[in-house]
Amino acid sequence: MKKFLLKTAIYFSTFFIITSTILICFGGYVDFFYEKFTTPKAKSMIIGGSRSMQGLQPKILDKELQNLGLELPFFNYSFTVSQAPIGTYYNRSIFKKLDPDTKNGLFIISITPWMLANEMPKEGGEEIFREADQPPHNMVNVSMNPNYEYFLKNLSYFHFKGIFRQNSKMHKDGWLEQRYFPEDSATFFNWKKTQKEMLLRFVEDYQISKKRLKSLEELLESLKDHGQVFIVRTPIDDDFLEIENTFFTDFDVYIRNLCTKHNVHYFNFNNGTSKLRFKTYDGHHLDKEGSKYFSKIVSDSIKSTLKV
Repeated sequence: MKKFLLKTAIYFSTFFIITSTILICFGGYVDFFYEKFTTPKAKSMIIGGSRSMQGLQPKILDKELQNLGLELPFFNYSFTVSQAPIGTYYNRSIFKKLDPDTKNGLFIISITPWMLANEMPKEGGEEIFREADQPPHNMVNVSMNPNYEYFLKNLSYFHFKGIFRQNSKMHKDGWLEQRYFPEDSATFFNWKKTQKEMLLRFVEDYQISKKRLKSLEELLESLKDHGQVFIVRTPIDDDFLEIENTFFTDFDVYIRNLCTKHNVHYFNFNNGTSKLRFKTYDGHHLDKEGSKYFSKIVSDSIKSTLKV
């Protein structure tokens, strides 16, 4: 019996040590979200889907907006449109991550029509919120390092080959750095085709959710208690923009009116010639260099409203 207990103890100790080493040293390579749950509560936040998760770099925003009396640093609490569309679940998780004592933070919400949409319910049925059982909503503790709760609940998200390939890295500030991009036009068009097909399926199967629209308003009002709020629409390729504008015809007008109602600022970066400077690698995600430039442009736009 003693030998069995000793072997069991050795086994679990070894497993614990190996797991802890992987999570601490390679967590950013093996999972797209894990590092978001290992850092302290945030003062200023980037909120949104995969476009802002890759397209807005906190370290650049911190550098550009320092010495303005804001509570920094920024933390990128963006996920994907599957995990974190606007809604009750995402709102709740945002305020788990936000330091409740923050009074002069800055909050950037990257919005898309898809973040306000849900699958069409069956006739007479209730809306089904696709994100309910996924991270970050299945997490109790969003600021623990190492975070074993995340490991146990979301093991299916881990891709351990990432330790060796390192094609992407989730940084401690929440920014997802993609390191592998199409090297030829054929690969680019294939990636873009795949992404376009996904959005076209959304057009077929989704509709704008009144509950998500209400949640966006609630989020704006709640965040205003902790600082200033800005909504941005990230630059995407024209054919992708056409799909979005077909799905939600007056999206831009709606967001502008919403911002006026709640006294927050809105920047649409799909207008004007400056959009030509942004290059996506699949139609709607900025590459590493594009995200640097975009983060600087967003910072400049924010400073212009602060009259700095």
